[in-house]
Order: sequence, then C-alpha cells, then structure tokens
Amino acid sequence: MELMSSSAMEPSLLPAADEVMVRRRGDELRSLAARHGISDLRFASPGRLVGCVAEDRDALDTADFEIAARALLGADVGLFSDRVLSKSHVSPDLQAARPV
Repeated sequence: MELMSSSAMEPSLLPAADEVMVRRRGDELRSLAARHGISDLRFASPGRLVGCVAEDRDALDTADFEIAARALLGADVGLFSDRVLSKSHVSPDLQAARPV
C-alpha cells in the first residue's frame, strides 16, 4: 500500500509529463492503468491523461494510479475519467486526447 504524502490540492513540484515521456513509457502506463481498472488510456496535454474507469472502481483507484504513474514517470500526471467528456464546457484537450 502506498501512502499519500501530499493532498490533491497541493501543487506538484514535478514537471508535467509531456507526450514524449508518456509515449516512451506507454506499455508500462497501460499495464499500470489496467491494474487500477482503467482502460483506453489517452494523452490529452502535458500532465493530463484520459481513461475509461471501470464501474466497480472509484476515485481512490484513480488516485492510486496517479501516484504510481508519477513515480514511474518522475513527472506530474492527472487522470480524467472519460465520463467528463459528456459534460458541457469540457476542455478541448480532453476531447481531442489521443491513445497512448
């Protein structure tokens, strides 16, 4: 079990994970995501990924994935559930996210 050392509200001291970094570790990120019930992982913009979170998973699974992904990449990354894509005023980068 991994412990959280900072709240989600604190700004990260890590640089945002860029597309090259994410794609370089794509296989590992997809495997990591699958272990947390996340599929269809996509890169939206630096530090922002989109994925399909399984119905039996929750925000704690998403947070665990983010912590593990940060450790893997050495960079800041946040995951947005693809459920947000149906909401109004969704950021264009999330809508245009490309598969990892």
